Amino acid sequence: MTRFPQIGSKFPTFRGTSSTNNWSIVCISPSSHNVTYSYLLNHIDQFNKNDIEVIHFSARTPDTTLYIIDSNHILRAALHNNEDSPLTVTNLISIIDTLRSQYRPEIQGVGNQPINPACPNINKIVGEYVLGDPSNVDPYLLDFVIYAFALIQPNLTLDVYSRRYLQELADLRLINPDLKVILGIGGWGNDGFSDAALTPQSRYNFAREIKKWVNEYDLDGVDIDWEYPGSSAAGIKSRKQDKENFTLLLQAIRDVLGPDAWLSVAGVGDSSYIKNVEIEAIGEIINYFNLMAYDFTAGVTGSQGSKHQSNLFPSPLALNNISIDLYVQNLIDAGMPPEKILLGLALYGRNGATITKTFDEIRKSYLNKNGYTVKWDNVAKAPYIVDQYGNFTLSFDNNISIYFKGQYVVDNCLGGLFTWQSNMDKANILANAMSLSINDPQELENILQKEYLGK
Repeated sequence: MTRFPQIGSKFPTFRGTSSTNNWSIVCISPSSHNVTYSYLLNHIDQFNKNDIEVIHFSARTPDTTLYIIDSNHILRAALHNNEDSPLTVTNLISIIDTLRSQYRPEIQGVGNQPINPACPNINKIVGEYVLGDPSNVDPYLLDFVIYAFALIQPNLTLDVYSRRYLQELADLRLINPDLKVILGIGGWGNDGFSDAALTPQSRYNFAREIKKWVNEYDLDGVDIDWEYPGSSAAGIKSRKQDKENFTLLLQAIRDVLGPDAWLSVAGVGDSSYIKNVEIEAIGEIINYFNLMAYDFTAGVTGSQGSKHQSNLFPSPLALNNISIDLYVQNLIDAGMPPEKILLGLALYGRNGATITKTFDEIRKSYLNKNGYTVKWDNVAKAPYIVDQYGNFTLSFDNNISIYFKGQYVVDNCLGGLFTWQSNMDKANILANAMSLSINDPQELENILQKEYLGK
């Protein structure tokens, strides 16, 4: 029997397969046991009404598998039918309808990305961190997703908030086989990194623990979110040796996972971070540095909190002249290759330590309604919201600021964009803008002109 392709690949052409544009169910079952195919034939009218063809092949196989083939003859799903609890016609039609609704051509693809002559060979990517239920994640908008988070236990093993959500995230590759699914480890306040990085034995034991999870869920790699080496600001243990040990820990993970695995680091670009991390050394080990280019005003109270939290450039509304451009240039000056820097976007708004609102909440209650008005800082390339008295209320990102951040990525030869985090933008409005800003900025320009100029 011919070996079948991976999800997303061309399905083999056999005698009897259709040349029409319908979707198909190809039933491969044991030659002596055609119960499933008989069931499908008995309901063929229902499949025909939904433009679904049913095709059968007998094979030397211990069980029955149903292959869902789209109108371009691409394998979209493989379903193993349990005769004790078989898939029904309703189940199958619902699955195909869901796949149809999620299917669309790629937004543009690498061939249509804007090219900077100074760095013409960078394949820019976009992705999201996903904390919680991944049901709103659109895998066609993204090149990668990062599960948030696996937490380090006292014995330096790992555990996750939800194994089910991790598996559901991994299953998105049934829809988009090119999607990279990454295990994020750590996050603000998660302790254990300093101990895991302390000795050669602890480093390689930790790396083997990571590999166990990568293998179990067939993941593409890992993202290390240590906030932060050499610092106890988040209430975690730190040591002076963290600076060197962080590099050694990453090298151990690379050694154990191998050269082809994804290995990224989440960090910031201020001077206090850079002095505690061997930026140039880790840049040789990792695939990407995920720059958390937001939360500039986190923890700040009073009038100083009423500033931009993720401005591209400094302006009078920037806190202490902090900007994304400053952080990026700090990292590059310290030795991080620009093509390895992914620029982070926040899917929420903030006013210092006082107010935090998801983009969904902002859309519902703050966008030029209920007495609030959206303003634009053309120096910082950042929007913000004021109340009816003109008081600064929220700093946030919108389609316009994301457009400029996409342009910044191209102009500065960076590797792409990512967001924190998916569940704050359930309609994927900003996720779509992020994807377009990298893959088709002209289309995003057209959307912006319609939204703001009525063209």
